[in-house]
Amino acid sequence: TAHALRADNLIAVVDRNLFQANTRTEELIPLEPLATKFEAFGWNVENADGHDFSDLDEVFKRIPNRNGMPTVVIADTQRGRGVPSISERADRWFCNFTHDEIDALIDELHGKDVATLTSETLVVR
Repeated sequence: TAHALRADNLIAVVDRNLFQANTRTEELIPLEPLATKFEAFGWNVENADGHDFSDLDEVFKRIPNRNGMPTVVIADTQRGRGVPSISERADRWFCNFTHDEIDALIDELHGKDVATLTSETLVVR
């Protein structure tokens, strides 16, 4: 394993956005407690806000001080952050948006009123 090889130059970053494609990870296969699982295999674990560059910078500055242990950075993120109408929706991944939907999403991203998106099977508000 990476721990047995004393691979302290190995850094893995887990984008912990709670989704795997179009399914919540905990529905697919429970991952928590994720940090404990990495620690059990001899990994150093760091947690960070994956949307905060200064937090990520601080975490990466601490990493070189590890004693022969590989490191995993668990970056907590939100898929689609900044676009509330799709950020927590599993069904809005791997889908095609119409031109009207794209325009509405751009409006929402730029801080206008919450967009209303209509597709063949659902209405998102």
